[in-house]
Amino acid sequence: MTNTTVYRDVRTNPVSVPDPSVPTSPNISPRDAREYRRVLSRLGTWEPVQWDAVYDDLDMVLGDEVSHHAAGPSEGSPQPEYDNPEGLAERFRPALMQLVNRGLRDDAHRKHRDIAALIEQAQGLIPEELPTDAWQAVVLLRKLARTTLDLAERLQETGAVTGLVEC
Repeated sequence: MTNTTVYRDVRTNPVSVPDPSVPTSPNISPRDAREYRRVLSRLGTWEPVQWDAVYDDLDMVLGDEVSHHAAGPSEGSPQPEYDNPEGLAERFRPALMQLVNRGLRDDAHRKHRDIAALIEQAQGLIPEELPTDAWQAVVLLRKLARTTLDLAERLQETGAVTGLVEC
């Protein structure tokens, strides 16, 4: 019987030439460095969402609709006036961003079409500036509030978030 084992001489294997398109230096480009600085500066000013305050704001803005505290819709009401509409919008935006990020992170948008629609709606509302017209400002605040509440409730139902909705 003959021996068919093949032996390779590792000293004669060709060495691959480095690909010039692959960076070999661990240096960060100036554009990436600016992005890292931007993210770090935002982290430095980041504050956790105060969900109790958000739900109080939801009750104020959606007081005539069913919310997590309300017993049911009330009959028509005049245009509400809010002491600080800018503050309301600025509390809803981070709450919505946190909910959107949680839904995306947990792939809830892939599993549930309604959550995907709410995330898409939220992503469109978050960057909107509060209009100077009082009626338009109320409309935007109600959209922010309704989307925040609906997304929080749906993510709670699916188990993507816990402990946000009190009842």
